[in-house]
Amino acid sequence: MIEDYIKDKVIAITSFCDTDEKRQVLINNIILLRQKFPNTKIALHANYPLSESIQKSVDYYLYQDLNFIGDDKWTYYWHQIINDKTGKPYFNKRFYYSILDTGFSVFQQIKSLTKFLIDYQWVLLINYDLSVEELNKNDYTTNYDLTVHLFPEGDAYSMIVMFYKPQVFYEKVAKYFTYENWMKPERVDQLNEQRFYDIIHESNISVFEHKHKITDKISGMPDYVYPDCSPGNKPNAPHNNFFKGYLLVQTDDFFEIYLWDLLSDISKIVFVMNDEIYIVKNQNREGGFEYYLPYVGQKIDDIKIKSINDVPVDIDLVVKKGYITRDV
Repeated sequence: MIEDYIKDKVIAITSFCDTDEKRQVLINNIILLRQKFPNTKIALHANYPLSESIQKSVDYYLYQDLNFIGDDKWTYYWHQIINDKTGKPYFNKRFYYSILDTGFSVFQQIKSLTKFLIDYQWVLLINYDLSVEELNKNDYTTNYDLTVHLFPEGDAYSMIVMFYKPQVFYEKVAKYFTYENWMKPERVDQLNEQRFYDIIHESNISVFEHKHKITDKISGMPDYVYPDCSPGNKPNAPHNNFFKGYLLVQTDDFFEIYLWDLLSDISKIVFVMNDEIYIVKNQNREGGFEYYLPYVGQKIDDIKIKSINDVPVDIDLVVKKGYITRDV
């Protein structure tokens, strides 16, 4: 229970500030919020530890380790594999994203903040890197349970700013922010903002879609999984005609290679792994290139692709660590 006798509106901030740049953006935004909303309390959620001075700059500070790194942490996706012998598809859920898994973590931060601030009438929720200068408090109406901003990619809502009734939002929307719901097979290829859109429309919450464009100050993902090519590969090297991103998976039971953001169809690749040559065909009929091998017997640090569709290339793909989030 929040010990606050005035529970009208509160500002809630989600954050993952693991660099000095991000922390400074957060600090500057808190200062701007204090100036723009001088009589409104601020709650900050962090899943990366923040300094005592930052904690003292807000009214409520919540810390939960919702993002963590570990070699044995796995994100499971359902995906279709084609059996080499029968040609028939089957579904396999062993699939690991070794990239920054921010989407589910943000969902969980929103869920935690909403539950903590449940006694307030209204919550203005923003991400730490929102361009606070663009915020206009007159944009947010109390005629709807939820006000959101449209995201430019298809049917999607921005997750960096929203205005809502916490009790209604929690009961109709936030409590469904579960890993199982977020990871439904039909959502595997969706953007996080599209998943958010779907979850909103699966509820019966009254929602107002705002057309006012809102931006963030830090955007883009770190290149955790983009090809680490040798200096000899110029921008017009052959591999750039085929794919932009990749994923290597290794467990005690199997090894998997996955290529995504294909620039042209890939039916076959030749690669070298642990000094052995593999000639493999695409097992994925849902987009991307995917090949699944049983346990290969020893640790894999990288593979070298030597040809794609019989076109010679020289590309190193490196196994990289990543993030995963857990439900709260």
